Amino acid sequence: MTPVIRMWLGFAALGAALIHLAVGAGAPLPLSILLVGFGLAELGWAVVTLSQTRPVAIRVVFGATLIPVLVFATTATLGSGLGVSAAETGLPMYPMVIASLFNLYLAGSLAVIIRKKANTSPSTERTRKVAQPGGWRFLTALVVAGLVVSGLTTPALAATNAGLYAVPHGAPSGGHSSH
Repeated sequence: MTPVIRMWLGFAALGAALIHLAVGAGAPLPLSILLVGFGLAELGWAVVTLSQTRPVAIRVVFGATLIPVLVFATTATLGSGLGVSAAETGLPMYPMVIASLFNLYLAGSLAVIIRKKANTSPSTERTRKVAQPGGWRFLTALVVAGLVVSGLTTPALAATNAGLYAVPHGAPSGGHSSH
């Protein structure tokens, strides 16, 4: 696996983790426990993926990335089927859609990686060298990954309960009055 793919996987997991943690902070208790748990697991996996030469527990993470999507889909479907709005279920729609997109990207990418591993023999896997991207190519991929993930994650975080009550940047935040 190339460092660029590993980096994109780590960034996507980091974006999903941040959103799940922020949504979990304002969700009802049962959903909060689930979302904070998902967020911590995604955060841990993102850190390990970005710091190691290859991702760990790919098959486990493949299945685990689909669980938050299933929880969101079930909550949204059952809530709307019972006449409960998305706001009343405790899960804001936009942040959860973005987190679900990150999780679906992770699941799809990991499925491709698992499929490729299944089609290669172990001896080929050991002897095959991973192509290292050039400096500019890696830097471009790093910047694009950062822009995409931050461009999706920042508005999603702003739409959470924590983001709604955050002090706007540049606004006075405390007890100092101007004389």
